Amino acid sequence: MSTVLSPRRSFLTLFLVWMVVMAHAAKVVRGGEVPRVDLDHGYCLVAVPSNLPDGECAPLIVCLHGTMTKAEDILEFWQSMETDLPYVLIAPQGVDAGWRETDLPLLREMSDELVPSLPVDGERVLLTGHSAGGAMAMHLLYAESFPCTAVAVSANYVPPTVTPEQVKKRRDIPVFYAVGQSDMNRGPMLEGLELVRQNGVRVTVSRPPIGHVLSKEVGQEALRWFEAKCREDVEVHFKDVPEALGDQEPVRPQAGALERILANRHTHFPDQVKRAEALLEGLLESGRRQIARARAKWEEGEPLLARDLLMEVEREYRASSLQDEARALRFEIEADPEVAAVLNEQSVAEAEVRAEELWRQATEAMEARDWKACRQHCTTLVTLYPETKRAGEARELLKAMNRLDGRR
Repeated sequence: MSTVLSPRRSFLTLFLVWMVVMAHAAKVVRGGEVPRVDLDHGYCLVAVPSNLPDGECAPLIVCLHGTMTKAEDILEFWQSMETDLPYVLIAPQGVDAGWRETDLPLLREMSDELVPSLPVDGERVLLTGHSAGGAMAMHLLYAESFPCTAVAVSANYVPPTVTPEQVKKRRDIPVFYAVGQSDMNRGPMLEGLELVRQNGVRVTVSRPPIGHVLSKEVGQEALRWFEAKCREDVEVHFKDVPEALGDQEPVRPQAGALERILANRHTHFPDQVKRAEALLEGLLESGRRQIARARAKWEEGEPLLARDLLMEVEREYRASSLQDEARALRFEIEADPEVAAVLNEQSVAEAEVRAEELWRQATEAMEARDWKACRQHCTTLVTLYPETKRAGEARELLKAMNRLDGRR
């Protein structure tokens, strides 16, 4: 069911803004019902959904106003959109009408300090701008490497200072680009469109029959485009996990991604949350059995085998709760004095083997009179394995090469 973004403040909103104040020594004042956050170089309006559960993160929309509008106007514009997801909104206020280089300190401060303090999902960040705000959004994307996952701009041109090299570096960020058929920027828009397309950017173009105006229809189209992208990005995590696991070998690193979806279930599409729940249960089953087997082996007096089993779980279930559980149990096993002594002996033996291989490579390079390679192997040996038997010989060889260099 579609909902309308609401500007009403909740206790969570007030608490989060208070945290921003404490972190940045900023002063919060009321701007209507939307908290205003004063930073060192200006201020931003911040709206957090009143129904966002504690601990969950929502997608973020950064809204840049145009020359004839202000932060309040562009924030109200995006709050009026119908959406299937809740959003955190940030609207910075430019120093003067439009946007220029003097506004960059505020925008950098917003990105570096304000955004990380809010409950936002860094994998779902939409940077938007209208008119001059759209031009600044393109500058932020390509010249400032602003951390976003999509950009939606309207009634703007791409700044002529943006280079093909800058565009190529950010070509993975999709762009929604809307300019009216009678807009004054329709000519420059075509030049910018050619620049981004020629350098590999996936661009969705909208040419509504309007002039240079802030259009709610265009805004709604852009938001639906972004929500479709959010859905598409989640589907990527599903495709490598078979619906019916059976005897197939699933891609277990996806477990962490599925857990993150469920940790933010109220800010994802309900059908995708249900699918993530079903897939995750099957995905975690073999890992849980492996941890149980490791516990049993530890209790049976085979701690080293138990440790190996746990390390396998850690590798296969990266960035997931199972990885954390396996690591905690492994640390507990390794804390046992007898186990620690055995592991230390193994570590020393492995270091000697690796040092021996580096020494072999160094001596072969010396026989070939490849002094650069010889020096590199010796340096690596004494740096990584300083306590091994070959480390002393490598130091002496380095000293000899240094003496020879001094005579030349």
